[in-house]
Amino acid sequence: MGVKRKQVLHVVSGWESVELILKCVFVGLWQMIQLSVQRLWKGYRRKLSKNSPPVELTVDSSIGIHCYIKIMGVKYHYVETGPKNGQIVLILGDAPDNGDLWVPSWSSVVRRLAELGHHVITLDLRGNGASEPGDRIDLSPPRAVEELKSLLIALGVSESDPAVVIGFGIGGMLTWYLVHCEGSLVSKFAVIAAPHPNLYWQHPPAAFCHRSLHFIQWPYFPEKWLAEGAMQEGSQWASSRARDWSGALNYVRSAAWYRIAGEHRVAARGLLAGARDSAAQLVASAQFCAHPALRLLAEPGPGDKDLPALMLDFLVGKQKPTEEVSKGLMGRVLGAVADRGRELTARLALPANA
Repeated sequence: MGVKRKQVLHVVSGWESVELILKCVFVGLWQMIQLSVQRLWKGYRRKLSKNSPPVELTVDSSIGIHCYIKIMGVKYHYVETGPKNGQIVLILGDAPDNGDLWVPSWSSVVRRLAELGHHVITLDLRGNGASEPGDRIDLSPPRAVEELKSLLIALGVSESDPAVVIGFGIGGMLTWYLVHCEGSLVSKFAVIAAPHPNLYWQHPPAAFCHRSLHFIQWPYFPEKWLAEGAMQEGSQWASSRARDWSGALNYVRSAAWYRIAGEHRVAARGLLAGARDSAAQLVASAQFCAHPALRLLAEPGPGDKDLPALMLDFLVGKQKPTEEVSKGLMGRVLGAVADRGRELTARLALPANA
């Protein structure tokens, strides 16, 4: 880890770390007792209900080419769309993967970016899709940033040719770490449904963390609890397994022990989007950006109907009509003279049957 990254990322230490450990032990124990009681009751109810077989998620291969790359000894899977000589757009999805990045609304954004000449990379986070998993240390913020940086450089990104990074949920949390630590490699970034990591305890980094952050610090049990459906009740994770949660939870577990320097600001332009009841966390997150843009959405995620237009407007801007090529006073004068000349020529022209 370089000197620059050490200045940005701080490990929780001293009394704060002791207090955090005690809370994770005792508060997590109380949460575990509550969840065990709920599990017994819901388990009884599940016996009375009809069990539906889990459905494995599939990926729409028509949107791009499936590729593999080994970064720092770790195999990553990603889907590549658009010309390879275009500006890199790195998309980091939420975890665990539930197929949201392949819904028609978001697929249209990827295709449109490719049509405009961008090279879109949709990456599977570690422990998701076909990317290798990792334990708590492997998925710590410094290690995650180093792997993402190596990936961008391998794809041709540099300070003179920076990338655009888009993150959803836990992918958004990693986007925050990346733009803080390696901001020179990012020209723009968008974070959807992911508060700043320094707001970790006030605003949990993912939906499944609500009221269970201290319990998530425990090993093994949270994965099993989530896979058994303690918080699902018809949610998008209904077909998940315990191993599908290891990557997501290890990212969350490690993030609890790191802080970003309070005075550090992201220089790149950033789009921060969240739910309509999350205005407070968006404003608090914007304090870490030099050029933030805040937007509230009904359902912040790839399937939100307002997100495609918002994202394309932020990334590529509004396209100007091709006819508007004349600029300034002289351009308008010459245009008016040319229009007048065409008008006089039309009046003096002979009839076609002459």
